[in-house]
Formats: sequence, C-alpha cells, structure tokens
Amino acid sequence: MVRLPDRFAENPPERRRKKWERIILSFMQGDLDTLRSIQRTGARGRILFALVEEMLHVLGISYRPEPIFDHMPPNLWYVQFAQKHDLKLRTNSFYNPDFFLKDGAWLEVTHSENSAYKKLFRYGHQAEELIVVCLDEDQGLHKSVCQRVAFPNARVERVQRFYDELRVNGGEELVRKLDMLKELKGIAL
Repeated sequence: MVRLPDRFAENPPERRRKKWERIILSFMQGDLDTLRSIQRTGARGRILFALVEEMLHVLGISYRPEPIFDHMPPNLWYVQFAQKHDLKLRTNSFYNPDFFLKDGAWLEVTHSENSAYKKLFRYGHQAEELIVVCLDEDQGLHKSVCQRVAFPNARVERVQRFYDELRVNGGEELVRKLDMLKELKGIAL
C-alpha cells in the first residue's frame, strides 16, 4: 500500500515566484550576466529543481511536486544505523520532499553527493521508497560512511545516470543545460 501525502505545499507568494521565474529564465536562456545580477542564495538549487522537473516530463514519469507528509515513527533500520555510525537522524513534524512519484516513491534533488547521503537520513526513515538525485560529485562524512551500504528503501543517483535515456527521448538540450549548471559550481553568480 502506497503512503499518500497528507497534503501538498501551496504556491509561494507571487513576489517569490516571479523572482525564481526570472532566475530560472536567465539560466535557461544562457544569460549569465542577468543571472549574476538577480541571483540569490539557493539559485542553483532552484534551477536544478526545474531541470529535474523537465527531466521527469521528458522521461514520461508522472509526479506531483512538493508533497507534505506528517511524521510517523521512524524506520528502525535508520535509527540503528545512525546510532551505530554516530550520524544524526533528523526527525521533524512533517517532511517535504521535492517530488512524489506515481508509484509512491519520494524524489529529492540536491547538488552535492554528500548532501544526497545526508538526505537519506532526513527522508529515508519516513519513505517507503526514496530516490535522491544529485549533480556534483564530492566527498564528506555521510558519503564515506554510506556509499557502500545497501539501504533498505533508498538510493542516491547522479543525474548523469539518466543522460542516455534523456538523449534517446529527445532531451539533448536538457543534458546540455544540466552540464552547464554543473560547470557553474563554485562560480559566484
């Protein structure tokens, strides 16, 4: 039985929505000068979210954005693993992954591979299935501890894993944009 969201996030206020639309549009048009002048913290993350949303469209994967799940007791496997490796298991009153897929999986998007492994502990203990897609390869404690562990319900995937399938489905331009975003890492926008 698929765990359904308790609700979905409401649209952000008009002012915020317009700001993000301008940031995303500047990137999509390759106008990095405008992007530098209007970007804010998190711009790369919002752009990646938009590109992964486009990827889901190209691949024909049904989803709903911004699901909200109320807290329930954590999966015991995560509690024990976190204690064993001295990792923090984040528990909250609600959970808001980026996408809810038709098959019930939660899809979360992040830049850093290490952050992707951290998100396994932010969401994995609540999800029946969790997929975390990341853009940048990097190192860190969570990655070093977790990358060779077979999680019972979660996995980290680098976005490049989808490139061949995107190309077959007419997503060459999307692959180019993902690579362009990857090249912007560490550049002050």
